[in-house]
Amino acid sequence: MSKEFPSEKFEVTKNEDVYAGPNSEIDSVTLSSGKHSLNLLRKKVNGYSVEFMEGPKWHTTLKERGYPVVPTYRYDSEKQTEYLTDLRRGGTHRVIDFCNPQDSSEKIHISNFKELESEVKKLLDKSADDGLIINEPNIFFDLEPSTGIAKVLLGDIREIGYERFYEGPRASRVQVFNHNQMILKGHMNRLKAIMIEAE
Repeated sequence: MSKEFPSEKFEVTKNEDVYAGPNSEIDSVTLSSGKHSLNLLRKKVNGYSVEFMEGPKWHTTLKERGYPVVPTYRYDSEKQTEYLTDLRRGGTHRVIDFCNPQDSSEKIHISNFKELESEVKKLLDKSADDGLIINEPNIFFDLEPSTGIAKVLLGDIREIGYERFYEGPRASRVQVFNHNQMILKGHMNRLKAIMIEAE
């Protein structure tokens, strides 16, 4: 579940820039309190102050409903900063996020593509049943290059669901299904395009 995080109680002992985009900056930090040390991604949100608290709310809700989300989600509401599990796990995993710059020339091996397709289908059915609209930035893939095992994750979750202040009619299950199918199919096609073909 997401929790408020007292970041002022920790000292940053390592800092590595990961991504600097128009809406957020992400760095990999090691936070130390003297007794404990944590390796996390720190995401500073630029703007969208009204929507900042939507991320923690969505993370808690989605985790409770059994959706595949990042394991750790902490936040500092005063500084509008999120602290997330670093899915790269010290370089043993690779995060594939097609909404951020990728090296499209680097091919990847996926050993469980059929299982991944099945997981994506389950996500599609579940999201349609729940009326949860998935958008482009929401989908990440967690790849362990040594085994080729990939998993689908809901990543940037502040852009998930319905518009916050929208009071009009809600989309039907068929409309949600068709929309989400288009998004998920697009991500799977992009993933397939950078896969090493099995011999």
